[in-house]
Amino acid sequence: MERATNDRASGLPGHSDGPDAAAARQAEATLFPMHLSTCCRSLAEARHFYDTLLGCRERRCTPTSVHFDFFGSQLTLHEVAGYNAGNLHREVDAEDVPVPHFGAALDVEAFHAAAKRLVEAGTAFVLEPHKRFLEKGHEQWVLFVLDPSGNAIELKSFTKVPTGTWC
Repeated sequence: MERATNDRASGLPGHSDGPDAAAARQAEATLFPMHLSTCCRSLAEARHFYDTLLGCRERRCTPTSVHFDFFGSQLTLHEVAGYNAGNLHREVDAEDVPVPHFGAALDVEAFHAAAKRLVEAGTAFVLEPHKRFLEKGHEQWVLFVLDPSGNAIELKSFTKVPTGTWC
């Protein structure tokens, strides 16, 4: 099998900056959604946080797990009584962000809608919604929250990159 090479400084393998590059990357991302399986301490808490606050629809469940459409990717949460994700923090652009974390790159309207729901619900933010990497090619709106089990979630919206792509 031939290995893809990076032909751009951004490190996206096998892609060029031609006029249809963004559309091609979006189509590819749609065809290959990510899957993440992790733990939660309560399915009821997870349902409230992911469905009600973030707007991620439940797709299926078992007595001990729930599967969400996490902005086009599959998120599976397995209930483990007493679970609490431990997070470390690492500096990114002079901010301490929790690691590990997962999240989604949204369009600006979806980002602000999710942020509004979180604010209205009184959610405590690790990092409140704000712009970072100002005036850089990867400038973005960003927020970090912890779900009820302590899993760190990052939501972002790039301001200078086409929706559906990332840099």
